Amino acid sequence: MNTKEHIKIAEAKVEEKEVVIEISDLRKSFGDNHVLNGFNMTLYKGENLVVMGKSGSGKSVMIKCLVGLITPDSGYVEVLGKEINTLDQQHLDELRSDIGFLFQGSALYDSMTVRENLEFPMRRHKEKLGVVNDTTPLVLEALENVGLAHTLDLMPAELSGE
Repeated sequence: MNTKEHIKIAEAKVEEKEVVIEISDLRKSFGDNHVLNGFNMTLYKGENLVVMGKSGSGKSVMIKCLVGLITPDSGYVEVLGKEINTLDQQHLDELRSDIGFLFQGSALYDSMTVRENLEFPMRRHKEKLGVVNDTTPLVLEALENVGLAHTLDLMPAELSGE
């Protein structure tokens, strides 16, 4: 097989992937502060993505645009096949129940363990998740996916913010 054939196979595999999030030319300013200036991102089903950057680089603004908490100045944001800027409040709420997001500050209840914090939102969605009683396997899987299984029974104060 030659290089061109390898490239065609790789391109075909990319085309098969389902796009979960598509952000194109996202722009958001607050006065003279241009926080997002042409941000682009594509996330495919099965991928994990970390958004990193220094304070003030636009991470939280991008997430808020992604879930419809703030309106971008321009650009295209699509999540699970739905263009965010065209959704009314009811459809935004429905979409938000299908995705998860949290911000580092005040993200966890101080009086609950990591396990209890992760179980808390599951109470409302047990049937949808196919969980009858024990949520431990789901919680453990989520923590294993991000390399934090060892924190299962720690309190938020025992976690590092780094």
